[in-house]
Amino acid sequence: MTLGLILATVAILAGIGGLLTTCRYCRYLMQWQRRHAPPSQFPRVTVVAPHRGPIIRGHVEALIAQVYPAAWDIIFVTTREDASYPQLEDYARDHSHVEVVLAEDVVQLAKEKGIHRGQKCHNLVTALSRVPPDTEVIAVIDSDVCPSPDWLRTLVGPLGHAHDRLGATTLARFYVPGPRLASHAQAAWILGSAPFMLEPWGYIWGGSFAVRREALEKTAVLARWKGIKGSITCDDLGLSVALRLAQYRVCHVPGYKAVRTPRAGETWSDVLGFTNRQVLHMWWTRRDLWLAASMIHGVKSIALLCALGIAWFQPVALVALCAPAMDLAGFALGIYTLRSLDHSDRSFLRSQRKAVLVGGSLAPLLWMINTIVAATRSHMQWGGVDYTYRTVEGYTTNTSWRTDRSSQATGDGASS
Repeated sequence: MTLGLILATVAILAGIGGLLTTCRYCRYLMQWQRRHAPPSQFPRVTVVAPHRGPIIRGHVEALIAQVYPAAWDIIFVTTREDASYPQLEDYARDHSHVEVVLAEDVVQLAKEKGIHRGQKCHNLVTALSRVPPDTEVIAVIDSDVCPSPDWLRTLVGPLGHAHDRLGATTLARFYVPGPRLASHAQAAWILGSAPFMLEPWGYIWGGSFAVRREALEKTAVLARWKGIKGSITCDDLGLSVALRLAQYRVCHVPGYKAVRTPRAGETWSDVLGFTNRQVLHMWWTRRDLWLAASMIHGVKSIALLCALGIAWFQPVALVALCAPAMDLAGFALGIYTLRSLDHSDRSFLRSQRKAVLVGGSLAPLLWMINTIVAATRSHMQWGGVDYTYRTVEGYTTNTSWRTDRSSQATGDGASS
């Protein structure tokens, strides 16, 4: 067997694995309504919304205006020096169910107290100390995510059933692309990650999730968010690990009830920084998830490019083009399934189709790049803070990501 045929076979097998994973995901979506009835009673909820940088008013107002059939309130959490603080204070004065809580800046926390935490994880820990005692479920939403009017009801609904081992629910991650090619490639990259929200991987999207208070108290979630266990930067993957170790289930709720809106002027540097950070989180926190995604997307892209590179000498290697064809088929199937579930938001569906057509062929390249660099990268930037993978004497016995220094704030309203 020639080298070209071997490479093509690897690419095709990975493509088949990706297509089967997508088919399984679409089947799950289509069967959801039949298998999951609305609860007879909804739990009392506190929504925690971390902020960093200027707010996006449309997102804040959509969150405040949620229609939920039980008692609920909102805790916006930010730092005193952050641009969002005075803006959020205005909303707290005007709405009785809204409160603003101030967290310490993690760079100062590291310098003055030697405590290393990710800013978003620290914001969550701070906000939890202010949650009312009768709250049963904590819902979290990032500031760059726009919730639909029924976002909270949809997300929390499954937790209203008396399933003791259901610890958390999460929505799929969908991005509306901006005008640039890089933004379309990123939206397609995100769309391809949705199937991994199902078991056996069951990852949680930090942009929109809900967790039982009981699960927070009975697992090591808070220890992970405080940086005592695991990576200090992974609020969502740290939560998924803690729940899995305690044998709690995670439920993926179908639908696009929470969508991240595009950022102005999103460049290839921004996209590479974002995707690399996501893969780094997986590499250091959920190696099983990293391995599955890298085998399906990263290894496939490497094998495909190598096969095409030697196709001039071994034309049989051109059969590797079946792999991207299967990728496009999987994207098309996913969008068709989403449209079947809810075709009311036509602008969103158009944005996803355009993302696939414009950036779908480039999304696997992002996986290839990040598959190569994730294992060697020791620095990343997130929410205006630099983090370095290093050991801190006397803080913990584990080498992990450590708060390093402040960077220039993005100013786009993204949560920490």
